[in-house]
Order: sequence, then structure tokens, then C-alpha cells
Amino acid sequence: MSKPNRIERNLGHEYPGRGSQKSEKRHTPRHSMVVPIQTGLPSWPAAEPALAPTVSEALVDALVGLGVQHAFGIFGGGIAPFCQAVSESPIRLLHFRHEAGAAFAAIESSLATGRPTVVIATTGPGVSNLYTGMAAARAEGAKVLFISGTTPAAQRGRGAFQETGGAFSSLSALFVSGNLFHHAGVIDDPSELETTLSRLVSGFARPQGFVAHLGLPLAVQTARREVSLPRVNTVGPGACDRLVSVECAELLAKEPFVIWAGFGSRAAADLVQTLAELSGAPVMCTPRAKGVMPETHPLYLGVTGLGGHARVTEYLQRARPRRALVLGTRLGEMSSFWLPELAPADGFIHVDLEAEVFGAAYPDVSTIGVQAEIGSFLRELLRAWPQKSEPHPTTEPPPRSEPRLIARAGAAVRPSYLMQQIQREVIEQSDAIVMTEAGNSFSLGSQKLHFPEPGRYRVSAGFGSMGHATAGVLGAALARGNKAFAIVGDGAMLMLNEFNTAANYGIGAVWIVLNDARYGMIEQGMRSVGWTPFETDFPRADFVAIARGMGADGIRVDREQDVAAALQLGLASLGPFVIDVIIDPTEIAPAGQRNKSLGKQGLSTVPPAFGGAAGFPGVES
Repeated sequence: MSKPNRIERNLGHEYPGRGSQKSEKRHTPRHSMVVPIQTGLPSWPAAEPALAPTVSEALVDALVGLGVQHAFGIFGGGIAPFCQAVSESPIRLLHFRHEAGAAFAAIESSLATGRPTVVIATTGPGVSNLYTGMAAARAEGAKVLFISGTTPAAQRGRGAFQETGGAFSSLSALFVSGNLFHHAGVIDDPSELETTLSRLVSGFARPQGFVAHLGLPLAVQTARREVSLPRVNTVGPGACDRLVSVECAELLAKEPFVIWAGFGSRAAADLVQTLAELSGAPVMCTPRAKGVMPETHPLYLGVTGLGGHARVTEYLQRARPRRALVLGTRLGEMSSFWLPELAPADGFIHVDLEAEVFGAAYPDVSTIGVQAEIGSFLRELLRAWPQKSEPHPTTEPPPRSEPRLIARAGAAVRPSYLMQQIQREVIEQSDAIVMTEAGNSFSLGSQKLHFPEPGRYRVSAGFGSMGHATAGVLGAALARGNKAFAIVGDGAMLMLNEFNTAANYGIGAVWIVLNDARYGMIEQGMRSVGWTPFETDFPRADFVAIARGMGADGIRVDREQDVAAALQLGLASLGPFVIDVIIDPTEIAPAGQRNKSLGKQGLSTVPPAFGGAAGFPGVES
């Protein structure tokens, strides 16, 4: 049985980090200045009762008890009392330059630590600027609580400035539970706080993600109320029924199978490797699951989806395993492209905490759905594995043919060469988290980088917002208390960066910018389907100058001979650092399957308006 997540705190108690002056204000009796009437009773001044905490203070105390260590956001008058309460608590409060940047940083901090994080915004545009980050938090499976200011009930519908919350607001949909939030609502009365805290305690105890949004009017933020944190004990989902484990073990042990590991299996990496070695089953991973199986292990096949390795499908076509054990992945487009050749003849045994994923990506493939936590399922499966079963003889996986590139002189940096140097200088010489941005960075990172363990590589494979990695890298670096690297395109850096925020707090974020003065993935995609590119170029930006103008530092690299030294400078830097790499735009990123997928969805390969193909070769992913 999973260990209960238990939180029992008296919210009025002082905790480390809250100043003694604050505690005094709450609990020390204040003496009356009025001379008491002589009634025969003692004549010393009567003590007033201790002040109850405000709703803001009580909520912050509860968040500390839930393990929150960081809060990100942009402040404003509509949320000021709550921000003050956070600033006087052990939670580190970071003031960003855009709400979306704060949300992306919170997502990556949560995923790197497993802890819930908080994002703060004021009314109106403060809330609407969070929308992309809210959707990303839900898609990525993070644990994030969004807290925003709302218009008081008495002023709603009367044209209040930046009106937020209630039926009259254009933002009312952002305060409703559903596809975006597991829990959402406006707290219009302090008495609602206890019920809200119960839902937060239960939600954040889930092994999967939990995203919530609370709206707080000013009068509620400052209202005083004695609050008791609910005494909620939550037990995580247990293993599946033993008979199910036995049946799955018998099916898998009978004939050769392959393991398809997803992001949801990252906490069970040791068990995945144990099962692979016990059964002889090779392992393929989705992009977000890189490192679940060490990528140098002889049973590791490669990555599926964007930037995926051709050797995966080559092996499946040659070895023809009967089933795939799918662990913790929705098998979405960027993880599978829904390729039929990835589905074995007898289908899937699909294990996930969310039952709605079963059969969704591959509705025509026979699927046995098992709703369970991955680690618990694998432990039961290993216990039930037939003792007389021998590892299935496996067809030797295709060799990993990646020749070492030699630096060339007098030309821009090839992206493939840059990735090899990142592998040698960053991944193999440090424990830093490495992120890739939506675009060519994603496909290059998935295919060219190799990780020995889970938790080192991050990419947004579902929602895929540009700017996620450029700002999220701050949260990853904070979570590790060390370096984190983001490999990003110049278009994403121009869309959203948090140089100034990182400089303000001395955060060890390092950006490696693929600078080709264009939207590279869009241009290459147009050419690959026969279009003549249009409106993809823009003036080349000097990101070193931009970074220095905002208090950070950096170096520009335009020769391959200088790449390694620049990466070493980034590792050694004491604060935020940008490595602005002028890349060769003629080297095609491995995104061919994405372009094929667009074609299947209806994209014309040679639109009449452009008069024919440009003859620019595509590359298979």
C-alpha cells in the first residue's frame, strides 16, 4: 500500500521563516488605553484576544504545509494582500516580467521536484495572460495552483476596471473546473476556505498532475478567520488486482514483446529496466521518457515520435514482437504519429492512471487497459512473472550509427555538430537538466541527445508552446539549485524570455540559441511539402547584447571550433548566460514524420498558388 500523504498543521502556529514580529502581531495581547472602572476586580488592563490570521495568511500557511517552496508571478493591486503574505512566509516569491513566463517556470519547477508550485496574477489581463501557461500545466501533468485577484461581488457587472470573476466577466470560464482545471472557483466568503483546502490537499496528493485556480477578492484576502486545516489522509492508488497481474505476466511471458515507456513511467525506471532484462524485451521511449531506460543499454531501441529513430521501426518490422507493454503515455501525435507499424499484431497492454487514454490514440488496435500506478503495476507483474520463463531471444537491435563529427572551418555551426558538443560538454560532464523548445530544437534533442537516467531531459510534447523552455528553464534551475540548459530557437527567444528575471535573482539558467534569423521549422516544413517559403525570415537578433542589456551575460559563436569552449563558459557562469549560436540553416532537422502527419491531416503538398516544389530535400525522422 502506498504511504499516506498526511497534512495536519495548526495554521496559527509560527513556522520557520515567518518573522517574530509577525507572530507577535497575531498572538501578543494588546493593552487597552482606557482606564478600567473600579469594580473590585484587579485593575491591570484586560488583554484583547489574539488576532485571527487573514485568509491570505491561512492559505499561505496551508501551502507551506503542502510542500510549496516557490511562487512565481506578477503582482498587482488586486492580489497585493496575498502577495504580502507569501513574502513573509518560507515560500520564495519571484516577480517575473510576464505571467506566461511565470507559469512555464512554475511547471518546470514542479516537474523537477514533484512538489506543487504557485503562480500569482492580478485581475483582468493578469489572468488572461496566464491562459497558455494554464493549458500547458494541465497538458504536462504538473502540480500548479494559480491564484488571481477577482472583482468583489458587489462591483461585478457594473463596469469595474479589469473586471474578473462572476457571470458578467469575459474571463468567467477560467474559474470553472473541467478540461483546464481539476478544481477552480472564486472564494467569495472566508467560510469557503476549509472546503477549498480539502480539495487542494487531496488533489496535490495524486501521483499524476493537479491544476487548480482560485480567485480571491480583496475583501476575502484581508478577512480574518480562524481556519483549521482539514485532517485529510490520502492513500495513493494501489496496484491492480493480483489476477490481472498474473494474466498480464502470462500473456507477456508467452511470446516476444516490446516495452513502450512514456513520461508516466519515469519514477519506475529501475523496474522498467528490471523487467526488460528479465524478459529480454527491448525498450522504446517517447520523447518525454528519454532516460527511463539508459540510452546506452543494449536493450534500448530508441525514441518514437518527433525526432524518433528509424531503427525503432526497422527493428519492429524485422523482429515482429507480438505485443507492446505501454507504460504511462497517451501515445499522442508527437509521441507516435499514430504510425501503424508501431503497433504489434496482438496489440497493447496499456497501463496508465487515466482510463480515458486506453484505445484513444490507436482505436483500431486491440488494447487491454490496466488502470494503475506504473510502479505498483510493475512490482506486481515481476512478482507474478513465471519462474521457469526464460528471456525471449531477441533480434539484435540495429546499430546506432552516429559518426563523430569533426569541426569544420569557415562556416556556420551545423545543428548536428552543436548537439554532439552538448552531449559531451553538458550531459556527460554535469547533472544539469536539459530542455528543448517546440520546433527544430525538439526534434534535434530527441534524436541527437542521449541520457543515462530519467529527469534530465524535458520537452513539451503535447501542448508545445513556443516560449515554454525559454522561461521554464528558470524553474528547472531553481528546482535543482544549479544549472539548467534550454536549447531554443531564435523565434522563441524573441517571443518570450526572462533574462531580466534570471539576472535579478541570480538564477543559473543557460540558453543555447539556434540563431538562423528565421522560423526554421516552418521554413523547412514548407519546403519539404513542396511549398515556396514565405514570411519566415526576420532580422538577425544579437541575443548577447539583449542579455547584457538586461543584466545577464553571454557569448556569440559562429565557428564550430568555438562551440565546446562556449558551453564550458556556460557551465562555469555564476548567473544567467546565453550562448548565441549562428547555425547553418541548410542542415535539415529530423522532422520528416511531422510533415507527413500534416499531409495525412489534409495539408496539400503542392498548393497551386506557389507553382511547384522548391526542390529542398526532406529528412526522415
